[in-house]
Amino acid sequence: MRSADPFGPLSRLTPNWDKPDSGGDTAAVLKPEETDYLRRMAGRMARLGGWRLDLHPTRLTWSPETVEIHEEAPDHSPNVEQGLNYYAPEHQPRIRRAVAECVESGEAFDEVLQLVTARGNRIWVRSIGQAIRDDTGTIVAVEGAFQDISHLVAIRDQANVLSRRLRQTLESISDAFFLLDKEWRFSFLNGQAERLLDRRREQLQGRTIWTEFPQAVGSSFETSYREAVRDGHAVRFQEYFPPLQTWFDVDAYPTPEGLAVYFRDISRRKQAEEDVRISNERFLLVTQATNDVIWDWDLVDHTLWWNENFKTLFGYDAADVEPGPEAWMNRIHPEDSDSVINSIHAVIDGTEKSWVSEYRFLHRDGHAVTIIDRGSVIRDDGGRAIRMVGSMLDVSPQRELESRLRQAQKLEAIGQLTGGIAHDFNNLLTVILGSAELLCDELKSGQQPHLLAEMIATAAQRGADLTSRLLAFGRKQPLQPRVLELGALIAGMEAMLHRTLGEHIEIRVVCPALLWTAKIDQALLEAAILNLAINARDAMSHGGRLTIEIANATLDETQATEADMAPGQYVVVTVSDTGQGIAPAVLLNVFEPFFTTKDVGKGSGLGLSMVHGFVKQSGGHVRLQSEIGHGTSVALYFPRSLQTSMAPPEPTARQAPRHGEELILVVEDDVLVRRHLSGLLEELGYRVLQANAGAPAIELIEANPEITLLFTDIVIPGGMNGSDLAKKALQLRPDLKVLFTSGYSEIAIDGRLDPSIELLSKPYTRDQLAARLRIVLQ
Repeated sequence: MRSADPFGPLSRLTPNWDKPDSGGDTAAVLKPEETDYLRRMAGRMARLGGWRLDLHPTRLTWSPETVEIHEEAPDHSPNVEQGLNYYAPEHQPRIRRAVAECVESGEAFDEVLQLVTARGNRIWVRSIGQAIRDDTGTIVAVEGAFQDISHLVAIRDQANVLSRRLRQTLESISDAFFLLDKEWRFSFLNGQAERLLDRRREQLQGRTIWTEFPQAVGSSFETSYREAVRDGHAVRFQEYFPPLQTWFDVDAYPTPEGLAVYFRDISRRKQAEEDVRISNERFLLVTQATNDVIWDWDLVDHTLWWNENFKTLFGYDAADVEPGPEAWMNRIHPEDSDSVINSIHAVIDGTEKSWVSEYRFLHRDGHAVTIIDRGSVIRDDGGRAIRMVGSMLDVSPQRELESRLRQAQKLEAIGQLTGGIAHDFNNLLTVILGSAELLCDELKSGQQPHLLAEMIATAAQRGADLTSRLLAFGRKQPLQPRVLELGALIAGMEAMLHRTLGEHIEIRVVCPALLWTAKIDQALLEAAILNLAINARDAMSHGGRLTIEIANATLDETQATEADMAPGQYVVVTVSDTGQGIAPAVLLNVFEPFFTTKDVGKGSGLGLSMVHGFVKQSGGHVRLQSEIGHGTSVALYFPRSLQTSMAPPEPTARQAPRHGEELILVVEDDVLVRRHLSGLLEELGYRVLQANAGAPAIELIEANPEITLLFTDIVIPGGMNGSDLAKKALQLRPDLKVLFTSGYSEIAIDGRLDPSIELLSKPYTRDQLAARLRIVLQ
């Protein structure tokens, strides 16, 4: 049965208005229905309701106020599980445990929790419960009160936020700060106060200032603090405190709770007056010893003094420029002037003591010098800036070095991108070139389809040339270096250069008698020199002189740092012209692929990028200097080789493609390339097995002992690249022949191909494939 008063705890929370008071005044007695009305009205206004959980049988009863707090319909009557499920998931374990303990042991509970109402609103509630026992002491029910305290929680949270913000503000201010109560006890100190007083807040809070700092008794600190509290007005004073050996600038403000004190260390300012004479002497000595430009700006008289380095660094004689700050302001680079002048005046007009700015200052000859300018502000006792002293440091060399580093990083990133693109293009070109060759064989010569097939093959070959240049820039091409004597090599190119450049270009080759050797890919070096020569010719449209100079060079640590190179010995090839030169704004971009200043159709923009990539891949360095109207000079630095030069290999006569009948395992992840290559091999008479990754390739090798050659791409999926596959295959079959192929040389070491590795670079023709197969197989 229901309890006659299921809201007993709520009744006990309200006054017993239906009984006479102790004075027997029966005029105050209310009728039961009036008492109930007032109780329910109070519950609604305070958002306070009741609840009861009967145990035998189990039944949960809510008061109307509790139902309203849950935002349920007035007639809603949940079961126990439904009632508990209103609580937020993270709070359900706590309320379930509290109710269970109350039912089992009679332990009362009072919990603050969050619940989710029927309308989906999250609110904070206070849930109170106590056990109800029968005459035998058995717990038969749990009943309690239930109140929506969301408003109180919100107010508490707002108060906590405000308190936290105030504390954070006081902790973050530059001034030291503490609060004293009316008994002169410390109630709060910020971190700066701890530092200046050299005491931790735990040591001071709750203790009187006069006990902890007895030396302050009778001093200006005590008299000023007591004056502020007694008269109710702020005081400000400066006083020296001997125990801390510190001068303090103090502001004290009376508060309803006591006194708020802000203070700061002004010892340096006080000592500055005493140090003026010594500082001036030291200042003059420093200005004579430093390489910086030292300046002294009198903000009262508006005069500006410079040391002798003003002329050394900028070319100006101090006697020939304006006497005031105009001498400085009028020579700031126009693009930097406003921001620099505004920043220094902001410091002067404010309270800061130092100023720093990086900007460009105009030299007497007109060029801009990048400097870092630092200044210190000297203020009087009132905080007004009266003097500013500073130094100007030339950082032009550092900024130029940083710019070169950024450009090198940019070129490196572009190289990675172009190398990857060229790799994918080579896969496509392999299929296109091979297919065009097959079409040429199948179609009748002289007819339109045959001509189209030849055009496709020609276009594919041009595409291959383009990707080769991209790979050169990206340092992904396989190098085949030999030890060369560069003087003889370039002398051998002289006749070809005369034919290529024309009679209007005079060619001069300068080479010393004793020239070091260098280990370089000969074909790529010749292509690089030819590219530079053609660029020089285009820059000398009306004729001029091209000079190719080869020399030995040894760079020490200092020279190498200035040139952004590694120290050591180099063979240097310098190609210079007397052409029109390159504009400074263009110099930073000349090594980027596809960048060109030539007219449309007259240059691909890959010449210098190819040269740059080749030299870098060879372990060298490129330096380019140019001046408008005076020409351009490109120096290629190659590391010296201690080996003697080798004669070039004899060219072999071209032979017709030879067929074979061996079993070849083709490993290639690109479906088109794999299908095309298998077709070519079968047409050449070979038997072919195919795999798209390393694991299935190993299975085929184990299952087919008659496989004679492994023909694999370097980059294949499955966690095993072509090199790893070859090593594992050779462990299984030491007699197995291996031929690698790739869009670029991932198996090259420092860009130089291992002589023991057989590599057929993509794209390749049918003849090249057939010839290389016979070389490897035989």
